[in-house]
Amino acid sequence: MNRKLTTLALASVMAITAGCATTGGERDYSKSLYLRGQFAWWDALPEYKVKKVDNELYRTEVELKADGQPYEFKFGDANWTSGTNCGYLSEEDKDVQLNKPVKTNCSAVFENFRFTPPETGTYG
Repeated sequence: MNRKLTTLALASVMAITAGCATTGGERDYSKSLYLRGQFAWWDALPEYKVKKVDNELYRTEVELKADGQPYEFKFGDANWTSGTNCGYLSEEDKDVQLNKPVKTNCSAVFENFRFTPPETGTYG
């Protein structure tokens, strides 16, 4: 497999989540948030834990196969705790595209993001 790292707007997605409603100031999501989706059977796996890379910017990587089907995913902690279940904010943010920021709703229930990789590789 080609080990190409492609920048997905996921980093931009996480930049927005720092603005989700919390109390006591800005929250550090790197302590509890994971990229969760079909590629991991929706489990909170250590390899998908987000890392803070800049102020309000978080990142993780995932290997995806380009088979023409979209992957569904969200950001959430290990228990899907209220306030850390981050999906899309509006329908226009549902389908994630490369290099296009989207907004999140960290009180999401069924608002899964979708991404169809244009080629097989590592995205992050």
